[in-house]
Amino acid sequence: MNALRVVDLLNRGDVPVARGLANPLVRDAVRATSFHGKDGLGDSNLPLSRIRPSDKSALDVISDELAMSKRHELTIICTGPLTNIAALLTSFPDAAKMIKELVIMGGAYGLTEYGVGNVTPVAEFNIYADPEAAKIVFESGISLEAVGLDVTMIPKNQLTLADYASIKRGKGRVAAFAAAILNKNIHHHGIFALHDPMTVATRVQPSLFQFADYKVHVETRGEITTGMTVADRRERPPPGKMLGEKAMICKNVDSRGFKHLFLDRLTSA
Repeated sequence: MNALRVVDLLNRGDVPVARGLANPLVRDAVRATSFHGKDGLGDSNLPLSRIRPSDKSALDVISDELAMSKRHELTIICTGPLTNIAALLTSFPDAAKMIKELVIMGGAYGLTEYGVGNVTPVAEFNIYADPEAAKIVFESGISLEAVGLDVTMIPKNQLTLADYASIKRGKGRVAAFAAAILNKNIHHHGIFALHDPMTVATRVQPSLFQFADYKVHVETRGEITTGMTVADRRERPPPGKMLGEKAMICKNVDSRGFKHLFLDRLTSA
């Protein structure tokens, strides 16, 4: 498991890693090996981990964490398809009342010119990979913040070749590992989007990000729009006709502050 490889690299054997569900709730699996490499880590050849995963499933580990935390204390950051969270909410309905907030990397909401799909013209990968799960999560009533392609794909928010050179000059194993992961893609494209790091950074330094409140609907039945996250951006919709459920969507980022935070964390010993 790649998560165990990374945990091992960071000497964080205290962080539990558990197996989640291998496939979407009702659809065939969609993989991204063409982008992430055959090993899922940019073909970085990170050694196999000496650590074993938890004997419990991911759903049980999350349930245990919820049971041990006080009500509305746990924040869950989701950087992949929402299959496991949807399964948790379906299997343990009370979980929705116990989670403080979900922070999601996913969706394209049309808030900027970059808020378009990266799998289809309208669908972002994490939502497209399991739209039924995303629909369950967005309609769960849990406080939800989403970081989508609207901000992650803005060129000034992405890594450049100059940034990559800075990472290569960094100290320690983490910088070396990051350089190995980035190597193929950044040299092929000349730029690299920081989807997941940006999502995590919203909790590391919230002041760097601007969110706005929208109603969002996840399309699951469209012939060419499956996986689309439809944000109702109308200023004056007909009374009672706002579409979707409330979510906070990231619409702007302090690019310089975010890049500094990210590069500093990677390149410091």
